[in-house]
Amino acid sequence: MGVICNTTTQNCIIAIWKITETLEELLQLSNTINTANFNTEKRKKEWEASRLLLNEINPNYSISYNAFGAPELNNGGYISISHSKGLVAIIISQQQVGIDIEEISEKALRVSSKFVSTNNLKGLTAEKATLIWCCKEAVFKWYQKGEVDFIADIKLHPFKSLEKGEITAEFRNTQLILNYQKIHNHYLVYVCKQK
Repeated sequence: MGVICNTTTQNCIIAIWKITETLEELLQLSNTINTANFNTEKRKKEWEASRLLLNEINPNYSISYNAFGAPELNNGGYISISHSKGLVAIIISQQQVGIDIEEISEKALRVSSKFVSTNNLKGLTAEKATLIWCCKEAVFKWYQKGEVDFIADIKLHPFKSLEKGEITAEFRNTQLILNYQKIHNHYLVYVCKQK
């Protein structure tokens, strides 16, 4: 299917790809002979789709990875990549960025004690747990240096789960504005912050 969203907001470009292609079709689109050394076809397809998205935005950009495994652009700009259940999302900017996309599911609720403080677990729904996970993952990707305690280091201000909105987060004494929206049965969350 290809690109389902390509938008510019807050000096950031966000693009989303819905993967309906086979791996062979993605390889033909990207003109590559082989993919990165991933064990599963799913991961290979996600990798290829993220490169195709970047090529849609600017064919002169390429991705490398820093010492913490975070992606970087060859032009000194910032990039963040996420994927979930057939969707791949990227965000690029000259500002530090982070993005996450997750399918709303019971999985986030089952593991919520790993990223939600005990006093906030009561009454948590699968939808809200997924949105909280997305927020914290986007902040983690924005930081790009690993070693983040999702409960102690990332605090979210109270919010209601809507179709689209903003959530304020505190990350180690830095305030961040997280933008989110529901896309089909997924939440997409991103953060752009000036250096």
